[in-house]
Amino acid sequence: MNNLFDKKTYIGLFAGFFVLEAILSVWTGMEYDMNVWFNTGKWMQQGINIYMPLDHVGYPPLWPFWCNAAYHVYLFFGNNLEVWRFTVKLPLILAHLALAFSVGNFVVSRFDRKIARRVFLFVLTWSFFIFIGAMWGQINTVSALLTFLAFYAVILGRNKLGALILGLAVALKIYPLIVLPAFFVYVLKKNNGKEAGRFAFYTLAVPVVLTVAIFSIFQWDITYFFRTIFYWTPVYETPVQILGGGMNLWSFTSLFYLDVSQLWILRVVWIPVLAVAALYWLRRPKMDDAALCLSIISLYLLFMITYAWVPEQTFIDPLPFIFLQILCYRPRRLHLFLLYVIQALVYAFSLSNWGLFVFTPLLQRFYPEGLTAIQPFTPFNSYIWNIRGTLGLAFSLVLGVFLLALAKPSFMQAAKNKIRGLHEKRNKQETAFGQTEIRQV
Repeated sequence: MNNLFDKKTYIGLFAGFFVLEAILSVWTGMEYDMNVWFNTGKWMQQGINIYMPLDHVGYPPLWPFWCNAAYHVYLFFGNNLEVWRFTVKLPLILAHLALAFSVGNFVVSRFDRKIARRVFLFVLTWSFFIFIGAMWGQINTVSALLTFLAFYAVILGRNKLGALILGLAVALKIYPLIVLPAFFVYVLKKNNGKEAGRFAFYTLAVPVVLTVAIFSIFQWDITYFFRTIFYWTPVYETPVQILGGGMNLWSFTSLFYLDVSQLWILRVVWIPVLAVAALYWLRRPKMDDAALCLSIISLYLLFMITYAWVPEQTFIDPLPFIFLQILCYRPRRLHLFLLYVIQALVYAFSLSNWGLFVFTPLLQRFYPEGLTAIQPFTPFNSYIWNIRGTLGLAFSLVLGVFLLALAKPSFMQAAKNKIRGLHEKRNKQETAFGQTEIRQV
């Protein structure tokens, strides 16, 4: 990594965080997701189409292969759930460490060593990566790593490699597909239309070929997969999964009986919103590295504000690019402050959305009474449900302000100047009022 630290420091940091996350992985996990991963491995071993049973995996069939491997480890160690939890989360732990290494390596090649060290330590120590990966057990850290590696490759001019890596990210979890327009525009501006078209083709070909090949080999009915990935569209039945909205404004509207799951038009509003954003970047005369980073952030954040079902872990995917933007390309104290506020809101939303229940394995093993103590924090509690909805709205609003601050810093500066002017005007009025009182006395 171009000698950001000495060898012993690297070994100490990576070994320390690996051990920390490995220990946490054994005794934590979101019960619903853990059950899906476990059952997916079991169904694959039994030859069952993993998209047929209830509560099945919601991603393309790449991740289920690791679920299958983890299930074999579980059987080998005598049906040991602790070993299984560590095994199924191992790629998530390694992805976090690899992401810190990759981001640090990228930054030191383009900025000075001091900035690179800071960014590296931010990624390595940012608690949300640990919470979502090692503790929760969601795979967004892997998709974030792959998307960043695609970004790194494209910046270096290795477009074909970048397209293949981005395609692999889409084959793992479909969400990274929404940033394809940002890569397309960047390659178009830097090269030509033919190269940009080739990039899009390779990116889309990877998940299509992998998915079709897997379904053909296992002879599964692919229509069940389509019903899974298009659950938000009006093509199939009303999607129960998104009842009440996610970590955005839809959780707030559900408090007033305007439920996104019941109105299909609201479930597709994110598509024109992202189309407008893509058109905005397409119309820009130039696209440098910072603009590519910002365009990726903008597509992710607009998606999070408008998509029907946005769980907490979705915030992992734009985080590496946010760190680059606010610590390297456009370092401003306001941006970092807003990021802290956003992260606090994400944690707060998670507390009202089953977040405490990641400690269920730990409590079941060592303190069963604790499970009773955290039951009031479920969304079934009307008070918690209202808090959840309000936090969803707050998250969307602050996320919008944050995006505006990144995209239009002049606007934020004008707002600050206006607030400062109002404050100075108020001080003058108070001073004048005080002098009047003195004269009257």
